[in-house]
Amino acid sequence: MGKNMLNHLKRSKTLWGIVFLFSGLAGNASGQEAKVDTSYDNNYYLNKRTMYETVEVKPWHVVFLGNSITERGLWNEWFPSVPVVNRGIGGDNCWGVYARLNPILKGKPAAIFMMIGINDLGRGLSADMIASKYAQIIQKVKSDSPGTRLVLQTVLPINESTVRYDYMKGKTSAIKTLNEHIRELGNRYNLQVIDLFRVFAGDGDQLPEEFCVDGLHLNEKGYQIWVKYFKEHKVLCQ
Repeated sequence: MGKNMLNHLKRSKTLWGIVFLFSGLAGNASGQEAKVDTSYDNNYYLNKRTMYETVEVKPWHVVFLGNSITERGLWNEWFPSVPVVNRGIGGDNCWGVYARLNPILKGKPAAIFMMIGINDLGRGLSADMIASKYAQIIQKVKSDSPGTRLVLQTVLPINESTVRYDYMKGKTSAIKTLNEHIRELGNRYNLQVIDLFRVFAGDGDQLPEEFCVDGLHLNEKGYQIWVKYFKEHKVLCQ
């Protein structure tokens, strides 16, 4: 084989190597974009949402809106004199909450107590991105049901030493950042913010092990801290 042909083959290999390198970089970038997962409409979500929509929200109702931490609460039993309706769905995120606002706001409820965002953080979404969706939720409530009292609740701390879910490990810093956004949104839109993160973490930043079952979800003792705070501060009577 002549020298010219060998040089040509070497140049061709170099060019193809560059092409594959940039293809790999593009593939990595695409993969990073794919990790931004805001989906919510799994079978559990759809079934639970359908069940909730069989019961109309009324103007005197107080809606507890959120994910599994809200869903697991026995709010009616703990506040028997308050017409609470539970609208928590396990695994839900800000996008799922926004998607199911219409049937809630159609009823013009007296109040909505919302806690959402931990599952968004678990998927690796940034606090800025989550806060942007929070703002959309707030704006929709104010637009569609201006008489509804919307109360924001900060995201609860987790217990880093006992949390069982790998996707939640190391999220304390992100939780604190998101909660800063939630407090700022409260100021911006003149909304009450109940700082449950501080109620549970005190001067620290961890959910005490005695109040949780898996480093993330509350046990009975944990829920009673929440209930006690609401009762002592007459949160539902305002």
